[in-house]
Amino acid sequence: MRSRLSLVICGGMVLALACHRGPEPLAPVLPTERVYYDDGPAFRDSVRMVVEDSATWKRVWARATSTQPSPPPRPEVDFPSEILLVVAAGRMAPGDQIHVDSVGVKGDFFFVVVRTTVECRPLVADVYPLEIVRVRRTGKAVAFAERRDKGANCQ
Repeated sequence: MRSRLSLVICGGMVLALACHRGPEPLAPVLPTERVYYDDGPAFRDSVRMVVEDSATWKRVWARATSTQPSPPPRPEVDFPSEILLVVAAGRMAPGDQIHVDSVGVKGDFFFVVVRTTVECRPLVADVYPLEIVRVRRTGKAVAFAERRDKGANCQ
């Protein structure tokens, strides 16, 4: 009886795996898609934000560049076909970084993988890593997934 039950369970698992198509792979976000990166204290809290219109973009850009003595001009964005992803890590140490690692559609969602890298030999100072990237608009609801890595100097 046990062997039949095991056979039925194993057969069901094989059938489920054979019928299930795995998730579509996410595409890496290339450095050319980066609009802005800074370690200044403009965003002091952890942030995950989607910018879908020029009015919001104007406010976000003013805040993101507010700590710079000569802020760069605001980049143009084609909002009918693009959105911006704003990710901020909050208070960290010099060398720590945040990046939008990869993006892609899975079912009804546009997934965004955010990777935070923490160095093991932090300097005594505060930084507030912030990245803004442009990605193609999909019309799907955005869902953020978090990844945390140790820096290359960690053992």
